[in-house]
Amino acid sequence: MVEKLNSWHKVIKHYIDDLKEHGNQQLYIDELVAIFLSKQLGLVTVSQEDQREFKRLIQPINKKPPTSKNRPLFEKAYQQLLEKEWISDFSLPLQRINNKTDFYNIWICRSVELSGGVMPATHAAKLSHSKSSGSSILDYSNNQKEGYLTTSSLKRKIVDGTYVDAKFSRQIKFLLLRHNETYLFDAIYDTGNAELDHFAESPEELNTWLSKYRDVLAQIPRTDTLLKQIYFPIEPQKYHLLSVLKSSSLAQKIYDSHFSKDAQNDKKSIDKARKNNKYAEGNTFWIPDVNKLMTTQSQPQNATTLNGKRRGAIRLLSCQPPVWKSNLKPPIYHSSLFQGIHAREVRDDIEYLRNFLMRNERLDLSIRDPQKRQWLIKWGQHIIDTVLFYVQEVQKLPAGWSNVPDIKLKQAHQYFLDPYREDEAFQAARKGSNWQEVISQDFAVWLNSKLPGKDKQFTPQPAHRKLWTLLMADALRELTPALEVKFKQKPRGDA
Repeated sequence: MVEKLNSWHKVIKHYIDDLKEHGNQQLYIDELVAIFLSKQLGLVTVSQEDQREFKRLIQPINKKPPTSKNRPLFEKAYQQLLEKEWISDFSLPLQRINNKTDFYNIWICRSVELSGGVMPATHAAKLSHSKSSGSSILDYSNNQKEGYLTTSSLKRKIVDGTYVDAKFSRQIKFLLLRHNETYLFDAIYDTGNAELDHFAESPEELNTWLSKYRDVLAQIPRTDTLLKQIYFPIEPQKYHLLSVLKSSSLAQKIYDSHFSKDAQNDKKSIDKARKNNKYAEGNTFWIPDVNKLMTTQSQPQNATTLNGKRRGAIRLLSCQPPVWKSNLKPPIYHSSLFQGIHAREVRDDIEYLRNFLMRNERLDLSIRDPQKRQWLIKWGQHIIDTVLFYVQEVQKLPAGWSNVPDIKLKQAHQYFLDPYREDEAFQAARKGSNWQEVISQDFAVWLNSKLPGKDKQFTPQPAHRKLWTLLMADALRELTPALEVKFKQKPRGDA
């Protein structure tokens, strides 16, 4: 049975247990001893005449990290200084460390000591340069302005974890634990507890933990040259600092929504359903012209925890306005304009219309019944709207495209699709013809040819053809006045 993580101390225990580090208990005690002695030895001062001897005794631990492996070196130096009475006796605090048996307490004690340099952040300095030692920023502001995308625009907080070295990633992940939509570092900083008293051996130890964590979370911001920040003058001897810190929070939101493994699998599932004309929950998006900015590509986790999840990639979206390049070609080599319409543009509407017709046992009822006739008119008009949209796009092409040799397009269709052609004979013939009737009848023939479907289970009736002709004739009657232009008038959009 899975334990419900309904309290901070259960969340913390679960995290520590998942690390599977219980076997390192003695190593961590040794490390805590080395860290404690390193700090105390660093505070020792001696007289001028004792400087040479002091340096000799300290020399073996110079530049040595306080690790479990180096514990003997620190203990030896401590004993030597103690014998010379250059350092206080720390037997009691050392005994308390050595006597620790609760691994959760030991792990937190060690994590507190290793948390210098870790920082929850929304904007990470190392995303500007992997060797930057500048401060990362935790932006919790709620200021929003229309037209600006900021971390405050996120409905759910996304906080990254930064550190001096990736070996401290577990320390920042500890502070980024969540319970009831609250981060552990928020609980520590705001309420000062987060149930850490459940693990502390004494109130004094708890206060030490909280004090050190608050110091970590209240770091004074600092910059360095690798942040590539710009000081912009605003007044004499006053400058405004322009920060170019990248928002890891926004980068992660974009990644989670569109480029993560889960997002890609969802997109594939929806695209497959759409291809097979099936329903699928959710929305699918296509983002053009996406580029990648790689940050510490070989070891992305060295920059931040979320950068590791993104495998070092920050997606750069195009800020250019869309430039639509039309590849529309007029139906010069078709006898009918309807042959130039892509099947996918009308497929769904025709399929709906066909399914409706096939649900009627007596096909003529779909025409004679007023309610059913209205449904047929509705779907027929949908298809006509698509056809007329195609026609309008062709009409925007440079006037006179139909004046080419060997054109196969019917004359009436040329009159409809190329109404601005500067040709007196063409315009006179156009105005003297009843091209609208030809278009209407050809539309009815074309639509009826689509309705049987691949299975040929439906056979259109003359009444259907009559209705489609009537619907297109009505549409053209409304459209024709706008096409009746003077002979030399140039088409809209023509230069």
